[in-house]
Amino acid sequence: MKRDADVTEITSDLALINGKIVTVDSNFNFAEAVAIKDDKIIAVGSNEEIKEFISSHDTEVLDLKGKAVLPGINEAHMHGPFFGATRPPLALDLTYPTIKSIQDMVAVLRQKVSEVAPGEWIKGFGWDLGTLEECKNDPTRLPRKTDIDSVSPNNPLVFTDFSGHTILTNTKAMELAGVSKDTADPETGEFERDPSTGEPTGIFKELGAQALISGAVPLLTREEKKQALITALDHLNRNGITSFTDAAIGPGGEAYVYGVMSAEFIDIYREMLKEGSLTARVNILLLLGKYGGLTLDDLKSNIETLKLPDDVDQEWLSFPGIKIFADGIPPTLTAWMNEDFELGGHGSSVIPGKTEDEQRDNLIEMIRYVHSKGYQVGVHATGDRAIDATVDGFVKSCNETPGKDPRHYIIHGDFISPEKAKALAEINCGIAMQPFIGVMISDYTPAIVGEERAAYEWPTRTVLDAGVNLTSSSDAPVTYPNWRLGIQAAVLREGLGSGKVSGPEECINLEEAIRSYTINGAWQDHMEDIKGSIEVGKLADFCVIDKDILEIDPHQIGDISVIMTIVGGKIVFNDIG
Repeated sequence: MKRDADVTEITSDLALINGKIVTVDSNFNFAEAVAIKDDKIIAVGSNEEIKEFISSHDTEVLDLKGKAVLPGINEAHMHGPFFGATRPPLALDLTYPTIKSIQDMVAVLRQKVSEVAPGEWIKGFGWDLGTLEECKNDPTRLPRKTDIDSVSPNNPLVFTDFSGHTILTNTKAMELAGVSKDTADPETGEFERDPSTGEPTGIFKELGAQALISGAVPLLTREEKKQALITALDHLNRNGITSFTDAAIGPGGEAYVYGVMSAEFIDIYREMLKEGSLTARVNILLLLGKYGGLTLDDLKSNIETLKLPDDVDQEWLSFPGIKIFADGIPPTLTAWMNEDFELGGHGSSVIPGKTEDEQRDNLIEMIRYVHSKGYQVGVHATGDRAIDATVDGFVKSCNETPGKDPRHYIIHGDFISPEKAKALAEINCGIAMQPFIGVMISDYTPAIVGEERAAYEWPTRTVLDAGVNLTSSSDAPVTYPNWRLGIQAAVLREGLGSGKVSGPEECINLEEAIRSYTINGAWQDHMEDIKGSIEVGKLADFCVIDKDILEIDPHQIGDISVIMTIVGGKIVFNDIG
C-alpha cells in the first residue's frame, strides 16, 4: 500500500472500495481502493489496507462493486463558454446525426422561424461538410445563402460549422451587417463571393472574415454567458472531466461570433469559483488582440493592460498561457501547407504580412515576445508550413533562454513531420491533438489533400515515438467532449462513416491513449505533481465508468458510460443509482 507518511490515524472523509483503480502512475499499476481526506488522496491500496482509514462515523464509503476508476479526465483543449452556447436552448443543434444534409438544415431552420418573431436572430452550430449528403463527396459544395434565404427572409441567422472556422449567414444578416459585393475583402480570412457576380454567398472563413458579420450579431447577455458556462460544466461533469483548458478567452474573443470568448468570462469564472459553482478545474489560454492577437502590437498592448485575478486558488483557476492562431484548417482549404491541396492552392497563414516569409517571421517574433514575458504559448497550427514555422519559433525562444521549462505546445498539429516532432521533444514542448476529429473527417480528407497525406494526418504514433508529450481532447464544441470516443478513435483510426482505417501505422495503444487524456494533460498544465494520476498526495479527482476499459472490445469503448465524477473529494455527478 502507498500512504501519506503524515497520516497516523483513521482520518479519511471518503473511501472508494471494491474497484479496479487504474492509477496511471509511472508503471500503470492497479489497486482496489483509495482513501481521501479533504481534497487529497491519502492512501491507495487493497480493500484490506484501506480499512484502517475508514471510520464508521466520519467516513463516507462508496462500494464500487468492481467498477473501474480512472484519474479525472483532463480536457487539454476546448472552449467552455462556446461549447455551452452551442447547446440548446441558446442555439440550434446542427451536428451529425441530427443534421445529415442541407435539406435537414433547412427543415430545422423552417421550424425555428415558425417559433420566433420576425427580426429575431437565429443561431445554430455544428454543420459539417464531411457529413452533409450534398457536400461530403464534393469539396466545392457548401451550404450557402441560396439554400436558406427562402425560408428565413425576415430572420437574420448565423450558423457556425463544427470547427468554428466557417460561418453561414443569410441575406438578412448581411444586410444588417452592411455586407455587400462592394465590401472590401478583409485582411485575413475569406469572404466568399459568387465568381460570376461578386455577390457574397453567405460563407465567411476564419476570424478576420467572420468579423464582418459578428459585429452585427447580438452579444450574449451576462446572464446568458453564465448559463453557457453552467451548461458546459454540467456536460463535462457527466463525462468524467475534472480539468480543462479553455483555449481562447480574452479581448481577442470579443470579435468572435456573439462574444463566446470575450474577456468577461474571466470574471464569470472567478465569480463561479467564489460562489462554489465551478465544478471543474480551469486553465485559461488567453486570446489577445483583434482577431486573435494576430500582430505583435496587439500582443504587447494587451499583455501590458489586461488585469487578471490575483485572488483565486490556482488549483482551480489559472492563466498560464496565450493562444496564437497561425492558420486555418484543412477542410476549408485554409491550413497553411507546404504542398498544394488537391483543388489547388496551399492555404495561407492568418498572421499579417506582405509575403509568406514575412508572415513566418512575424509569427516567430510573436512567439518570442510571449515567451519572453513568461507565458506558455499554445499555437493553433494545422498545415505543415504553419507547424514548421511554429516549431522554429519555439526552438528559437527556448534556445535563447535555456533552463526555462515553458512547455509551449502546438494545438492540432495535423501534419507535423517526424523531424519537427523530434525538435519539439528536444525542447520539452508538446502537442494537443483531437483524435475524434480525425475519424470524423478521414473519409473526406483524401479529396482535400490526397490519399497519402490524409492517411498521415494526426500522426499520433510518430509524435509519441519522437518523445513528444501528446495530449488528447475534443476541441468542444467542435466535437462533443466524450473522451471514450476519442480513445477509441486514437486506438482504431476507423472513419466515422466508412469504418475504413486511415493510417493504421499511426494507431497508438490503449495505455498511451489513456495517458493522453489524464497525466499528459496535467503535464501540459505544469501540474503533473498534483493531478493526472491516482497517487498519494495528489488531488482527489476521479472518473468512475461502468465497464472495464482495459478488457472490452476497443470498438465498444465509445459506448462506455461515466457513472460518477469526483472533483477534490466531492461528488459532482452521480449516476450509479
